[in-house]
Amino acid sequence: MIQAFQKFSESRVAKVFLAIVALSFVAFFGGGSWFRPHDPNAVVAEVGNLSVSRYEFVEKVQQQAQRIMAQSGESMTREDMLKAGLPQIILSQLIQEILLNLEADHLGLTVSDETLRDQIQSIKAFQNEKGVFDRALFTQVLRNNSLSEDSFIAEVRKELIREQLISAIMVGAYVSDDIVDRLFDAQYQYRQAAMLMVSPKEMPLPESPTNVVLEAFYNDHQKKFQTPELRKLTALVIDPASYAKEISVSPEEIRAVYEAKPEYKKRSIDSAKPLIIAEIQKEKAMEKLFQVTQDLDDKIAGGATLEELAPSVQGAELVTLDGVDAQGRNQMAVTSSALPKNTHLAQELLQTAFSTDEGSDSPFTQAKDGTYYLVRVDKVIPTALQPFAEIKDRVLKVWTEYEQLKAAHAKAEKYVQAFNQGDRKVSLMTLLPNLSLSEPSQKVSNEVKELVFSLRPDRAGVTFTPQGFAVVVLNKIIPPRAQVKEEKLPAFKKKLLEHYQNDLVGGYVNSLRIRYPVKVNSKALKALFSQG
Repeated sequence: MIQAFQKFSESRVAKVFLAIVALSFVAFFGGGSWFRPHDPNAVVAEVGNLSVSRYEFVEKVQQQAQRIMAQSGESMTREDMLKAGLPQIILSQLIQEILLNLEADHLGLTVSDETLRDQIQSIKAFQNEKGVFDRALFTQVLRNNSLSEDSFIAEVRKELIREQLISAIMVGAYVSDDIVDRLFDAQYQYRQAAMLMVSPKEMPLPESPTNVVLEAFYNDHQKKFQTPELRKLTALVIDPASYAKEISVSPEEIRAVYEAKPEYKKRSIDSAKPLIIAEIQKEKAMEKLFQVTQDLDDKIAGGATLEELAPSVQGAELVTLDGVDAQGRNQMAVTSSALPKNTHLAQELLQTAFSTDEGSDSPFTQAKDGTYYLVRVDKVIPTALQPFAEIKDRVLKVWTEYEQLKAAHAKAEKYVQAFNQGDRKVSLMTLLPNLSLSEPSQKVSNEVKELVFSLRPDRAGVTFTPQGFAVVVLNKIIPPRAQVKEEKLPAFKKKLLEHYQNDLVGGYVNSLRIRYPVKVNSKALKALFSQG
């Protein structure tokens, strides 16, 4: 999904124009339930003499998430956003836009009213069924999306001026045919290689070490013998299902959703009715539950405890974990039975707990399944080194594995040396499928593929994989077929030029940081998210 966003965000003035067609997902997002911008004046970043407030940043992230979902038709949770790095992408975009705005002002760039008018009138969302700009429709669409005419026009003007500056940077960019040919051949060639796997598990067991050797190993590898950090925590978990079942849905609401969503049009309204009702109930439950969490936030800020609040909250459950690691295991390395049965929810609770300070509460957070939760970290039990005498057997096991690993590596290096000196042990090797950078390789690991494309023909190398040490020999390089080159070269050249132009713009924008220094407030960013 994030690839769809990146592709979308490259389009001309997309960030402005898609705002008028983005669907409303405020209920799903909880109107800010993922973030806690308690202080709207707090600054996330400073660019020159301008700044990005937490309020502005949160608003931009939510808008972009709404647009991604509108474009892709897929839902997106807060965790999806964080995992994909969407907040970082948005902040980088905001900083880039400010840098370009400042430089455009410095250069005195402008855009004519005629160009601005033509651009706005070309937007299909503002055109009637005849494809002609409709002033009344323009006003209605802006009003429906809570956009003022002045702010919309100002944003379009800024975007066009930035586009003007970017076009000037990219003009004249050129990639020679020789470079294109070389890169195309590298991308679409096939490489034929063979591999021999040397597994540490197949190495002979080493002779039993003395206590002196074992204790020295223990002292040199103390991190391997530490107990993990444990946390005692309390979580308030609220299930939205208990709210949804009490919500009534009117025939008008059912009809409106049925007409608005194409996926329901494939069936009759009567057959789609149960699904539509469930969807509306879920959205309304999210709205109601968000308000509940806001009220609970106020009570917690006033001194109320989770233990006091839980009995009075509909659909709430209090989860208490008495010393667990980041995987939910206790001191005996056994998974705690007090964890939620929903494994995804349990993982999210633990992730939040291990990114929250001792004695602190996380913000209320919406899990992937819609559940809301807040975590309080009651105590942090730091890592501790286990005494050698108590874990001598474990130290012996780790030492043995380490010695076998060293033996396997040494054996693999001998194979490589022997092959490169002319002793070809081809009979010991397995032929790999032909590999190309232009297509995925399901049966070959990334480590092996990277090694294959770093070798010269008739040379061997070694790399470590989860299965052991892979000794790889490159047999030959097969150039791309003429037909493939004829079909794919034009698009490849175009894409290569686009990458080069983007690099030019990126380099130019980075150079602007000298004139307009950029400072990012990482503490403010961390405060916005439950996971920092």
